[in-house]
Amino acid sequence: MKSKFKANEYIASNRGAVCHKYRHTYHAMPEIGWCNDPNGFVYYGGKIHLFYQHNPYGAGWDTMHWGHVTSRDFISWEYQPVALAPDMPYDVGGCFSGSAIEKDGMLYLMYTGLDSENNQQQCLAVSQSGVEFTKALNNPVITSAMVGEGMSVKDFRDPYVFRRGEHYYSVIGTKVNDRGNIALYRSDDLIEWEFVGYCMNSDKPQEDNYFELNAVYECPCFMQLDGQDILMCSPQFLPQQGSEFENVHSVVYMVGKLDLESGRFHYDTFHELDGGFDFYAAQSTTLPDGRTVLTAWMQMWDRNIPSQEDGWAGSMVLPRELSFRDGRLYQQPVREILSYRANEVERTDIALGQQPVRIAGVSGDTLELLVTFECGDADVVGVKLFEGKEHETLVYYDVQAGEVVLDRSKSGVAIAGAEAQNATRRVCAGKQLETLSLRIFLDNTSAEVFVNDGYAVLTANIYADEADEGISFYALGGKAKVKKVTKYDILAK
Repeated sequence: MKSKFKANEYIASNRGAVCHKYRHTYHAMPEIGWCNDPNGFVYYGGKIHLFYQHNPYGAGWDTMHWGHVTSRDFISWEYQPVALAPDMPYDVGGCFSGSAIEKDGMLYLMYTGLDSENNQQQCLAVSQSGVEFTKALNNPVITSAMVGEGMSVKDFRDPYVFRRGEHYYSVIGTKVNDRGNIALYRSDDLIEWEFVGYCMNSDKPQEDNYFELNAVYECPCFMQLDGQDILMCSPQFLPQQGSEFENVHSVVYMVGKLDLESGRFHYDTFHELDGGFDFYAAQSTTLPDGRTVLTAWMQMWDRNIPSQEDGWAGSMVLPRELSFRDGRLYQQPVREILSYRANEVERTDIALGQQPVRIAGVSGDTLELLVTFECGDADVVGVKLFEGKEHETLVYYDVQAGEVVLDRSKSGVAIAGAEAQNATRRVCAGKQLETLSLRIFLDNTSAEVFVNDGYAVLTANIYADEADEGISFYALGGKAKVKKVTKYDILAK
């Protein structure tokens, strides 16, 4: 069995050996070793707490611990001791993903424990300090004996806990009769739980919302936003539909109504949350000021990860404020990032043609870039990022298709995985537009592209050369214009 003491001792002794070549400056990431899913994203004790799946002993996935960072502004993160280690018979195989909630002034973590027979059961840990956690004496609180009819105890994970009225609820990813589903459980006290029902319709084609997924809806998350019930999850091996769901695994959200008596979530359609390469296991939290904020793993399964050679792997996206309007979720970077802006450069009315145009003062690899294009009669308008002698990353608007494209085919270190297509990702910009607005954040080895006020987002890891800091603007097939461009360096250290 592993222990928190051994994990923290190892981190303290070995973190100095991590190479910082690909490290970010304003994104959460592990101090050393591997991280994946964000867990327990919560506001508690005057701070934002973010836990994550963590292997402190190596830069690859292995027996899972819970790493822990805290922040007062989502940008500057402070490392905390490992919160959970697989040190009990019910979680000896790993402390898998979960969530957090405050109850009676205490912070509770609800997570999946993997036992020696690979059964997945739900467990609790509690803390008054928000740093040192004690596992509940009666763990697991949702055992293998408490699963619904047809449910797999080998695929029963990632509890997201929330409160509605007088009860606590938890949505949990699973398989039922070998088809993906999400189970709903209810409790009065977080200790004693009962099965309510299944959220998804995976076995009755004649009824509404039928969808047959041959894998698990991982990392479910429920929220109420602007009067809407929203169920978010990460389905494995979701079939590609046009330019959506091109990654092996995806993050989707459904807008509808959760029936707390039957468990069924009634919805109309899936929507992809981020159309880029690197976005998974999204989780949200609600702040005291009323904002709903989302984070996610800025990486993807079944791909090579260049930073593993440097002793670490995995990071989190820049947290995003969520709003619901016009029938969809909009995402914007947390407003706290504005405090880290420096060295503003602004230019207007720059003509674009076939040759890329560079603008004095607009360059770098750790920055915020706001650009508004007037498309004119061009077929394509775009920007080249991380530009150098051999490399470039393209973000452009395909006017006829009405899509924004992120192309990392010449970005630097080649990233390839199990997908059919490793070069580009596309998102719908809403409709054919005469004017397009992009808000782009770069952080050494990452790019996050917010399209038209957060209507769509594209996220990607980029492993260019250290000197690849050029930025240029271009148009193809006609003339266009940069109506306005503003660049800020982001200084987080």
